[in-house]
Amino acid sequence: MAYSMVDVSGMSGVSLSELGQYAETGLLNPAFVGQHEDIYYEKPELLRLQQILFCKEVGMEEKEIGPMLRDTPRDMIRIMQQHRIEMLEKALHLHRMIQTLDKTISYLRGEQELDEYELYAGFSSKGRYQLLNEPISDHASKNDYSEQLKTEDSRKYNANSPEQSTMTDGQAMKSKEDFLDSQAKIDRIHLDLQGAIEEGLEPGSSEVQQIIGRHLDWIKDYYTPTAEIYRDLGNLYVEHKNFRKMYDGYHPKLAEFLRDGMMIKAEQDLS
Repeated sequence: MAYSMVDVSGMSGVSLSELGQYAETGLLNPAFVGQHEDIYYEKPELLRLQQILFCKEVGMEEKEIGPMLRDTPRDMIRIMQQHRIEMLEKALHLHRMIQTLDKTISYLRGEQELDEYELYAGFSSKGRYQLLNEPISDHASKNDYSEQLKTEDSRKYNANSPEQSTMTDGQAMKSKEDFLDSQAKIDRIHLDLQGAIEEGLEPGSSEVQQIIGRHLDWIKDYYTPTAEIYRDLGNLYVEHKNFRKMYDGYHPKLAEFLRDGMMIKAEQDLS
């Protein structure tokens, strides 16, 4: 089915002048031109326009977009998956910001107390995402990752640096002992999930869901997820290379196994 420039502008939100500019530069050529020089687009052009908008959404310059869109379909899938990860990370960050905003409103209404450190939860993104964006070498192991995590979280939970806090539930860790206890808990959870895989248990089994419940409780020490956020976090574990590298250190199937268990837990306990 063919769509006119007006149709495409209406459905995409891209102005007629922008579509005309894309045609002039060759970034988005029409499928064909009608008898009265009217421009028409078909499904391949609509898909290409979607990719242009995705690229602009994540901050790419127009001069960078054209060469990228000449990649093979397989490369395009890889690029789209990367877009998804980047947007998911932003969504998780915004979720924490919204929780901080909600708690501040509740405090101002006199409905609940608000710890001083909670005022800044979600604002400092540099430290939070540095670990996710740092590449892991071929020689990295889950222990290397754990050391990076300890360094990162030590900064986040330093009581003398409130701007580093990411807590949203008034449960910021106040001591080194709290932090080490948290890391021991998540390591035990990962080891128990590894054992469940080796025993042939399914993610939906009562035994595995009990372990996933402990994982959810561990997450709640940091922030309270909705069902959607918890599901998205499970997808992030599978799709992000650094998380994947860490989980592979326990078992090659752990990332997917944990993700599947989280999907079930989100449906049963968070929906």
